[in-house]
Amino acid sequence: MLKRINGNKRLMRLLGGGFVGVLIKGSAAGLSLAMFAVLAWVTDTESFGIIGFCFSLATLLAVAGSFGQRMMSLKDAAIAHGNADDSRLALTGQSSTVIVCLGTFLFVLLLWPARNMGWIELDPKVFVAMAGLAVTLALAENTVHFFRGYRSIAFALIPRDLIWRLAVMTLCAIALIASFTVSATAALWILGLPLLGLIGAQLVSDPILRRRPSFRSLMSESRRRVRNGLPFWGTSMIQTVSGPVLAPVILGVMMSPDAVGPFFAAFRIALVLDLFTLASAMVVAPLVAKGHANGQYEDMQASLRYSVFLVSAATMACFLIIVFFGGDILTLMNPDFASAAPALTVLGLGFLIAVLCGPAPNILELAGQENLLFRRLIWFNLVCLIALVPATQYFGMMGAAVCSAGLRAAGHITLLFTVKNRLGIDPSIFSLWQKAR
Repeated sequence: MLKRINGNKRLMRLLGGGFVGVLIKGSAAGLSLAMFAVLAWVTDTESFGIIGFCFSLATLLAVAGSFGQRMMSLKDAAIAHGNADDSRLALTGQSSTVIVCLGTFLFVLLLWPARNMGWIELDPKVFVAMAGLAVTLALAENTVHFFRGYRSIAFALIPRDLIWRLAVMTLCAIALIASFTVSATAALWILGLPLLGLIGAQLVSDPILRRRPSFRSLMSESRRRVRNGLPFWGTSMIQTVSGPVLAPVILGVMMSPDAVGPFFAAFRIALVLDLFTLASAMVVAPLVAKGHANGQYEDMQASLRYSVFLVSAATMACFLIIVFFGGDILTLMNPDFASAAPALTVLGLGFLIAVLCGPAPNILELAGQENLLFRRLIWFNLVCLIALVPATQYFGMMGAAVCSAGLRAAGHITLLFTVKNRLGIDPSIFSLWQKAR
């Protein structure tokens, strides 16, 4: 292992490219925690619980309305850019933007009757603010994936991951200095409007996207992308619906907002463990898409071997911090959140196991195995969904944490073996002990 690491040019390239991703994602993780901490300071416990419920619900709606355009946009943009096909690149970005905005708005409209029937107890003003946030999150996530496919990591990530969070923190700091108590509705608009402005400016500034397509070609491409994106949509929807994002929604439906706040805070802290995987994906995902298209599996294996080594080491260090200081971190946000420390440790363990398995779901998506991934995920997520409701009802946030972490760990372990059997590559930490090719 030491011989492989010492002076390895591929590792140095991954470190160089991944450093930007780690720097941005690391800053984003810290700013994300600070952003929600400041929100907790300017709102009361009940309002913060409503914010956590609405943010999680908006995330679900954004995934549902994307119709699989996120990973599909990254894949198609990387291929079109590699082929120097600017017309295809522009049409990819424009059509995917239209799809995610209209799709998310459609799912918001479908959710309105549930609110009227009392299934979701949200004030109309809060619901409208949540709907605006959902459309904004869908647009932002698709934009990030599209620009990751052919532009720099910094251009793709900085507006959403850094500037947006700094803007929200600035607004909250002003409210804190002025001794204002921010309502849940105002907090949701504070989260949504700055992000919408930043992503809009980012889209307008890109010369490729400023090209004017014909209405017929845009609609034709949109229909094609919706059809082809359904497998991606299914996998992303299942991974989100039965993962930790759904748990705050179920807690909010079955329990009081006071119970949602601590779990939502724990979930946001646990997401730090996913930081280095996301940073690594900034570099590895385009390589996987191009490597599969060109049949360069040995090069893919080598890149994945070193990326999982770097990611696992950094994630383990963060997990140990959560184990020993998780309660203190929660208390900084709100003294009432200290009760979520055990749930935070459980969630962290699930993230750690998933990281050690490598980016198996993304590899299957980018290697043309999205239908297989969809079928694999259905069974695990169905079991989790069935267990999540009674576990939350009888055991509260700890039951939700166990189900969410167990699903994440079991799902990634199974998908790891699927990648090894189907593609003949091992993206896990155990690939370090394999014989070098």
